Amino acid sequence: MSIRKFEYEKDHFLEYSDYNSSFSKTLVMLYGTFGTIKQDALAKFYEEKKTRLIVISRVGYGNSTYKELENYLEYANIIIKLLDTLEVEEFSLLGTSAGALHCYCLDTLISNRIKNIFVYSSMAAVNEEEVIKCYGNYEQIKRFYEFFAKQSNKQNGDFMFNFYNEIFDEEFKKSHRYKDTLSNENKALGQEVKLQSKAWGFSIRDVKTKVYLHHAKDDTEVPYQAVEQTAKILKNSSLKLVEKGGHNNKTSFYEFNGFLSSKL
Repeated sequence: MSIRKFEYEKDHFLEYSDYNSSFSKTLVMLYGTFGTIKQDALAKFYEEKKTRLIVISRVGYGNSTYKELENYLEYANIIIKLLDTLEVEEFSLLGTSAGALHCYCLDTLISNRIKNIFVYSSMAAVNEEEVIKCYGNYEQIKRFYEFFAKQSNKQNGDFMFNFYNEIFDEEFKKSHRYKDTLSNENKALGQEVKLQSKAWGFSIRDVKTKVYLHHAKDDTEVPYQAVEQTAKILKNSSLKLVEKGGHNNKTSFYEFNGFLSSKL
């Protein structure tokens, strides 16, 4: 594994992993709300596919410097600086869960460099009224986002920590995904939900690149109806709905990667 730090402005660093860097075919991964750049198993999978895998940290996750962001666009521009420095001109994107929104935002800025976007267990476009209404507890979800928009990143992070800490098992709490997400006193985690809650700075209606989505109907975190509506808003998308798999299933995740590797 090759973990590196990119200084995007003075004394501000963003971590990333650059696997299989000798290959020209490139896949850039942006993970979900709980995530890590340590993706050794996935990198091994893509080594067999002769594909470079770049996994980029969120601002403040792991050993990345924490910084308050105005909206999704600010983070997207940091990613562009990194890709320019690495001289990555053409690539595909893999977004998992909330990482999908970062993929969409990036495409609105540099779609000419993005070959395809692949999304596993997508976060829905909750800033679109017709999408958020697909949630069965619509009024409660709407109040949650209004609540997050008013809170500080620290307050949001502590709220999310207390909520998920009761759900996650002890094995997950030992993982890199868990530990890296909770860096910087939960502020980075809190920022992730706050970005979803306030003005995004972009619209998914402006995404031009083909988006391939995979979602399970038994996903209890993001209802498939909301993802169906998100796919309708995207100009160029293909949604595969499966009956089982939940929000995060290792078997279906690798099956999806098998599919996407054929399109790189």
